[in-house]
Amino acid sequence: MIRPGLPVLLGLIAATLVLVSEPGTAQETIRIGIGHQSLCTDTYSGGITVKQLGLLEKHLPRTGRYAGAKYDIVWEDYTSGPPITSQMLAGKLDIGVMGDYPLLVNIARFQETNSLRSVIVSMTGYNMHGSGNSIVVPAEAPIHKFEELRGKKVSVPFGSAAHGMLLKALVDRGLTPDFFTMINQSPPIGATSIQEKKIDAHADFCPWGELMEFKGFARKIFDGSQTSVAYLHGPVIRKDFLGKHPEIVVAYLKAVVEANEWITKNPEEATTKQEQWTSIPKEVLYLYFGRGGFLTLDATIKPKWVEVL
Repeated sequence: MIRPGLPVLLGLIAATLVLVSEPGTAQETIRIGIGHQSLCTDTYSGGITVKQLGLLEKHLPRTGRYAGAKYDIVWEDYTSGPPITSQMLAGKLDIGVMGDYPLLVNIARFQETNSLRSVIVSMTGYNMHGSGNSIVVPAEAPIHKFEELRGKKVSVPFGSAAHGMLLKALVDRGLTPDFFTMINQSPPIGATSIQEKKIDAHADFCPWGELMEFKGFARKIFDGSQTSVAYLHGPVIRKDFLGKHPEIVVAYLKAVVEANEWITKNPEEATTKQEQWTSIPKEVLYLYFGRGGFLTLDATIKPKWVEVL
């Protein structure tokens, strides 16, 4: 559901931020680096959908100090959030779209520096109960619940939302990290390892659990909702870029809102196109973006999300 009145809020943000913005130079080329995840459904309205529909270009400022400015929009696709944070710290990306645990890591890593900072400016979507993250095992494995992972080899993308879920599940049960052997694997590698039965279990974020089950070689034994913590995603922006180009940040937020609205109003068309853009089957995508699906699309930052983070 999209919150009414958000365009008015964006206008107020723009009016406020422009007071502290730096003057621009006509005819300059402004580079905008955006890190996104085409294999993470909950980031789509801040990444692949905005990219493929040209929504950022639609909303970028073209008047005032941006009259005559040219834009060089660079989209970089990653399999999880942590590499995006590394590229943002290196100054190669200005905006990154990621899940809740990576967002916290991003803020923390920027605060470790003397001068760099990052700001969470919006959300893309959420599941109130935590569904999206999951743990799967090979389909025929004799493992049916979390407690049966004792002494097993479990892979997860380190620093991801699924990593946060895995640690929370351990804490909830009074278990220590050595309850099982945890190894770092990206989503594609983890999926291959499950298919080839090289690991006992793999924890991952949306939509990998459902995707592996859909392909028939994995079975879910733990759902993120069992942690009873909301599952969030959203964009984070380098504060220096925000200070220099607040109007561009507002344009990006408008693009996110429009992407959310398009997906919400056209779930069948959206999932069909997203399948073409990402190679993830539309049947899996519809579990998230269909009416009554796992994901609620809402760009607003709620007090509840501040508590969750």
